[in-house]
Amino acid sequence: MIFSGILFCLLASCLFALLCYYTVFLEPLDGFAVFGWRVFGTVILIAALMTVLRQWRKLGQSLVVFVKRPAQFLVLLVCVGLMSVQVGLFGWAPLNGESQALALGYFLMPLMMVICGRLLFGETLTRWQRTAVILAAIGVGAQIILHGGLSWVSALVMLGYPPYFIIKRHLGLNALHSMLVEHLCMLPLAIALVVAQGGNPEFFVQHGVASWGILIGLGLLGGSALLCFLAGSQRLPLSLFGMLGYVEPLLLFVVALILPGGHFTAIDLATYLPIWVAVCCLLRQGWLAFGAQQASLQEASKS
Repeated sequence: MIFSGILFCLLASCLFALLCYYTVFLEPLDGFAVFGWRVFGTVILIAALMTVLRQWRKLGQSLVVFVKRPAQFLVLLVCVGLMSVQVGLFGWAPLNGESQALALGYFLMPLMMVICGRLLFGETLTRWQRTAVILAAIGVGAQIILHGGLSWVSALVMLGYPPYFIIKRHLGLNALHSMLVEHLCMLPLAIALVVAQGGNPEFFVQHGVASWGILIGLGLLGGSALLCFLAGSQRLPLSLFGMLGYVEPLLLFVVALILPGGHFTAIDLATYLPIWVAVCCLLRQGWLAFGAQQASLQEASKS
């Protein structure tokens, strides 16, 4: 369970980094258009998976429960709002030169997850996790000093994701079902944004026959990344899941350097080294947890 959760988190991080770089193929779309087309493509992807896995009946049964509990449905709408902001921000930031601020927000978010796990759920930290927290805090603190403060983009990521994942754990929907419901709720806004821009004809003129392939790729990347991310969150303790989140911003930072306008100094490198070491500590902790899990299974099979 823990090892598969780690694999899902690592795959999600790679897909999110690729999605950030993918914006170079989306010009001249703006952040609103990227949000609209991404939501549209993700709905199609999830609907196809639901059909292949024959999950529509189970989803219907889950939704009946939600309809009978209005308070729980309102909580679901809160999740929709939180995720809408993050999906929109992820598409807007790379197109507006805010990739590094976005990456910094994702560096800060795992620290908030660890704090929430410790304070709200009483999760204990292992020696490797405590070491990782200290190293990550050093690296992130240095980054804040270098940037002269915290941008609103970073703050929105840091403060927006923890309540989303905490609420998701108590909703009782699996990752696939919850993602479909959330994106269906976003769909009217997504359609309205695309229609308001006339369907973005300039994009189709610029990219020609490749246009639809690019948009399908946007939906596939966005949907697959979110599915892996949610699957990982449901398989790991909140603190370990939060700390594994450092893989994504490290990759996002590399992508930010590749994108037009990216720059990196030797001082920046020095501040990121502690975070890389923190990630190595987490990987070590994950491997130890996997070994303990396997040993437990072997003992159970012998008895």
